[in-house]
Amino acid sequence: MKKIIIYFVIVMMIFIVSVSADSQDPIEKIKNFIKEKGINLEEANITEVDFDDLPKQVDIEKVDNTNLIIYEVNYGVKPLFVITASDDEFKKDMTPVCDVRSLLDFGFSGEMNESGFLNTATGVRGSSEKGYVMMRKGSITAISTNLEVIKEGAGKIEIIIYKNGKAVRFGNTIDASSAGVKKDYDIQSKDAVIFEPGDVIFVYAKVQEEIICKDIISMIEITTD
Repeated sequence: MKKIIIYFVIVMMIFIVSVSADSQDPIEKIKNFIKEKGINLEEANITEVDFDDLPKQVDIEKVDNTNLIIYEVNYGVKPLFVITASDDEFKKDMTPVCDVRSLLDFGFSGEMNESGFLNTATGVRGSSEKGYVMMRKGSITAISTNLEVIKEGAGKIEIIIYKNGKAVRFGNTIDASSAGVKKDYDIQSKDAVIFEPGDVIFVYAKVQEEIICKDIISMIEITTD
């Protein structure tokens, strides 16, 4: 049940009843309410009140939710005012705003004994100009890498993200001091590394001397609104 908090001033002796909106039609709820109060439905006239032309009986000083509806019930005695919420308006306001996450796939099949760009999912080798072209504004929020070191060395293998030909300060680092299958993953906050429509994203593997690796699989997670 939705809670509505209202601050109001009663100018004359009337009743103001708060009714929360739900799946039931608000008019039906009002009819049920006044029926419980012993009011004859045939004698009651229910009309919606215009907020821009409020009756002089009601002076609303502050309402913390603008999705309210006031109904006036006339039944031959003193007026009854029923305050309820617009369910349609609540549905509009409560529409979720979600981030969309997508993955950009990069990789290299076979042995790599020197630094170089990784291939895209289409098999095309990346370059300082070739990569995935962004279609929406967003940010890079994660990267993961899996590869196999077949000849170890004292150094490391760096998987570096490039945007429009320039390295960004976010990527993976693989320890190559021992042979075997290695992995690394990193995440970061949204909007830390942003991109605009038209920006080109690609990945570069920096392999230090004497190290040989193979079968690089790297994924970049991008987040857009």
